[in-house]
Amino acid sequence: MKTPSRSLLPALALATLFAAPVLAQTPAIGIDDALRIARDNGVATITKIEMDDGKWEVEGRNAAQQRIEIDIDPASGKILKTETD
Repeated sequence: MKTPSRSLLPALALATLFAAPVLAQTPAIGIDDALRIARDNGVATITKIEMDDGKWEVEGRNAAQQRIEIDIDPASGKILKTETD
């Protein structure tokens, strides 16, 4: 079996170093949970959901057809902000 060259070892170490933060950012609250939380908090129709700036951002319409935005903490599922127009 061939061993990695000495020049490859630092590259592997750097790759591991940069991969660790990505793994640590996996949210405890997944997209299905975020959708459920949004619906439970007044979003009747969801038009957009994304993970942005470390939180779930959900956009849509409430039962009165007003535009609504909800930000959800991905670690706890807690509502961080609700905004309606």
